[in-house]
Amino acid sequence: MSNKYTLSLADTPQQRLAIGWLCVAVGFLLASGIYPLLLALARTSYEMPWKDFFYTALVLHVDFTVLWWLLAIAGVFWSLNSTSRAVKSGWIALTLVVAGGILVGISPLTGAANPLTNNYVPMLENHYFIKGLIVFGGGILLLVLRSIVAIPVARVFDSNHEGAMRFGVWSAAVAALAALLALLWSFAQMPTGLEHRAYYEPLFWASGHILQFTHTALLCVCWLWLAEVCGLKPSVHPRLVMAVFAISLVSVLLAVIPFIQHQVGDVGFARWFVWLMRDGNGVAPFVIGLSVMWVAFRGSAPALEDRHLYAAMLLSIALFATGGTLGLFIGESSTLITAHYHGSIVSVTMAFMAMTYYWLPRFGFATPNLKWARIQVYAYAIGQMIHIIGLAWGGGHGMKRKVVGTTQDIGVHAWLTPQDLVGLGGVIAVLSGILFAVVVLPVMFRGRGEEKADA
Repeated sequence: MSNKYTLSLADTPQQRLAIGWLCVAVGFLLASGIYPLLLALARTSYEMPWKDFFYTALVLHVDFTVLWWLLAIAGVFWSLNSTSRAVKSGWIALTLVVAGGILVGISPLTGAANPLTNNYVPMLENHYFIKGLIVFGGGILLLVLRSIVAIPVARVFDSNHEGAMRFGVWSAAVAALAALLALLWSFAQMPTGLEHRAYYEPLFWASGHILQFTHTALLCVCWLWLAEVCGLKPSVHPRLVMAVFAISLVSVLLAVIPFIQHQVGDVGFARWFVWLMRDGNGVAPFVIGLSVMWVAFRGSAPALEDRHLYAAMLLSIALFATGGTLGLFIGESSTLITAHYHGSIVSVTMAFMAMTYYWLPRFGFATPNLKWARIQVYAYAIGQMIHIIGLAWGGGHGMKRKVVGTTQDIGVHAWLTPQDLVGLGGVIAVLSGILFAVVVLPVMFRGRGEEKADA
């Protein structure tokens, strides 16, 4: 067992599966980037001709980002945390996820899109979209089941640094399985007579909230791993790390209570999951994020070749803290909610981008261009922060969510409006997301060379 907060990397069948998931993740992140440039422009105070397209693009962008990209990166972690047992099932899961993504991506070309901007998994009421989502769900279920059972049991539950990391990764898989089970339970108990958004909003409410425990656990794993490779040596004890991950798991298990006490979709049911995510899912990032920030401010600057990882780690923590703080001020539905979850989800994406930069040379690919990697990290964080400030500012004036910026007057008449900040920040963030693809795709297309040493 290692005394570092890292996972061992070696040229094994499970690592080759992890590389497959990394390729899928980057591919769908690039696919998701096709849409938000137009979304960002449509949010400005200038007239855009694509109102109907706005909602279809919004659905595809969100789903490719929060489902395909984030869960494919989770597949990298889960594969690294597994043995070679049932590795073929992992490749079947990957194939299903890709096939589902293709069906979802082409669905607007097959007929009316009928976009619905419900929370967590926005929908197109389109047969190909729904079929693609079902195929994707089957792939994720297979991935998660393998990730829970095909593990080196002794190493996952050993109270050492590597054991704490493996336990965190494993707990993320358990949370993902709980989210899938919650989705099936919700489907079985859905009230009759609901249609369109009124149906899909409660359908995904429980599973969407529970899935955030998966993202947060892997985010904390990223922070510890990035701190370690930057030479910071987090001082938090492995047993404390395992304890905060265990608290998150207990919170996930408590999700059975609202299903027993309430009808799916009623006010009490909805409030239960808001409370569960707010209070149960904040312990691990608070403890681990604070520990990492403490050693970062006390330690010296990392080596030049690790500066992009160091910056991404700190900016990820800052974005998560910003999103969490904004969440304390949420009242009625407005873009303040959007600002809150953008901070949280973007924090996860930034950490996953940093891990991609780190993994590539250790998976046998060439080292990405570090100069452009640093530029991409800073540009992405700046763009997203401007975007979040605009959303929070507009939300304070009652700007509604999921509405084209030109369709509402929020009473801010100046040379710079919240809508303009949202648009400007969004454009910068999208361009920097494209830059991420420009940096990593040539490295991935060139293929793997000689496997590099574990770090």
